[in-house]
Order: sequence, then structure tokens, then C-alpha cells
Amino acid sequence: MKRRGFTLIELMIVIAIIAVIASIAIPGLLASQRASNERNASASLKTLTAAEADFRANDRDGNHVNDFWTGDVKGLYTMTSCAVKGALNDTTDPAIKLIELSIASADADPTNLTAGGENCPLSTFAYPNNKAGYWYNALATDAGQTGSDATYQQDTGGIVVMGTVHNYWRFAFTCWPESLSAGKFVYLIDENNTVYRSATSGVVRPSTNTPPGVIGSPYNSFPTSANLKSFWSKLD
Repeated sequence: MKRRGFTLIELMIVIAIIAVIASIAIPGLLASQRASNERNASASLKTLTAAEADFRANDRDGNHVNDFWTGDVKGLYTMTSCAVKGALNDTTDPAIKLIELSIASADADPTNLTAGGENCPLSTFAYPNNKAGYWYNALATDAGQTGSDATYQQDTGGIVVMGTVHNYWRFAFTCWPESLSAGKFVYLIDENNTVYRSATSGVVRPSTNTPPGVIGSPYNSFPTSANLKSFWSKLD
């Protein structure tokens, strides 16, 4: 008679072989996905600096001041022009959409900045969600500066009172992983368009909320020159 199927011993051997293959392949796949997430994060930060250059040079919010947007990340998508009163987000007053919606949605800051009534809420366009395992937020301070220079979020005036959401000359953003399996680096960028990264020593997600809120110490301020040299590496 012909044999049909496996014996118990043969089946156990097959399962063992599959387990060995999985133990070798799965960590490699996870590492590959993590590396992909990290490349995506650093590249996405570069698009923020390009958006900021456009925002300032072309006065995208129409406040008649050449300044950078420093209130948050999502505002580079959700802001409308002061040329039309209110945040209508229609054909007469569209959102500026200088960044991808996926990056705007990955803003870790849950605060809705009205900016004098000229900024649409993110919920008009999308729900908060990380982008390729990373969250983004605008930094509020620079540890290497003193006085007013240490604060990125300032009131630069203009035809509409928007609050402390601009800066004439400077800005900085960071992005950080949803979990250690999503990425092992925190990234920084500023107006000089240089990306820095630092290996995390543990989970940096500040809460279980969605969005989770802005990152905490020691990554919540642009570092001093000494700190950059000691704990951060330059990518370009």
C-alpha cells in the first residue's frame, strides 16, 4: 500500500525546520522594516524644511510677514490665507497643503492652533496616525540659545493676530518612533536643513493617547552644540 501523509515524527521534524527558518528570517524582516521606517523619517524631515522655505518666501499664510511657521507640524498643511477671512478651505480659501497629509496626520501635538481663525483643524482632512512608525512635532525651544532667541514660537505680528506661531529666522522639528520595533533613532532638523539622529535608550512615546503628545526630555529642545557633538550624528 502507498503511504499517505506524514508520520508524527516526520511532522515534528517539519515543524522544527519551519521554526528554525522563522527564527532566522523574522528578525531580519523586522530589522529591514525598521531601517525602512528610519529612512522614511529622515527623508520626511527634509520635506518639512522645503515647506518652511516656501512658506516664508511666498508668505503662504498671507499675514504680510516673511516668517516661518513654528506652531506645529500640521499647520504646514492646514493653514489658509489671511487674504480671505476665516479658515474656509474652499476654492476661494484653500488650505496651503505644503506637506503630505501623511506627515500632517503624524503630528504628535494634539493642540488645535486657530491662528487667528485662519487655521483648519486636522480633522477636516484626516485622523491622527503615525507615518511609517514615526511621529513628528515642532520644537518650542533651543537649549543652545538664551533669552528670546531660545524660543522658536513667537508672535511676529502681521495683518491678523495669530499668536506665538511664527519665527522670523528659525525653526526646528523632531520625529521619533512609535515603539522600539518601529525605529531606534530620534531625528532632528532645523533651518540649516541638516538632519541629526540619536539612538534611543528606551521607549520615547510620551503617552498611549493618539496623538501621543510632544516628546519629552531629553529630546524636547534643540540640543546645545556640545550635546550635538556628544550624542547626535549628522546624516548629511
